[in-house]
Amino acid sequence: MKEYFFLLSSITSALKGEEILRNNGFRANVFRDKNFNPYGCGYVIRASGEKEKMEKLLKNSGVRVNEIKESR
Repeated sequence: MKEYFFLLSSITSALKGEEILRNNGFRANVFRDKNFNPYGCGYVIRASGEKEKMEKLLKNSGVRVNEIKESR
């Protein structure tokens, strides 16, 4: 299963997004890395699963994602 990194601007958005993904059966966790995420405070949600489904869940819940990176 592929792993994705959702780059966000704030800890509030990251924690909300993490909870939404977990509540919908995805494995997700938040970390901070300003070198990896240049947006805002540098928070990232690392999650495994179907990218389109996760992205849609976040968008429909009002979580603004700046960028999505895929693991190699």
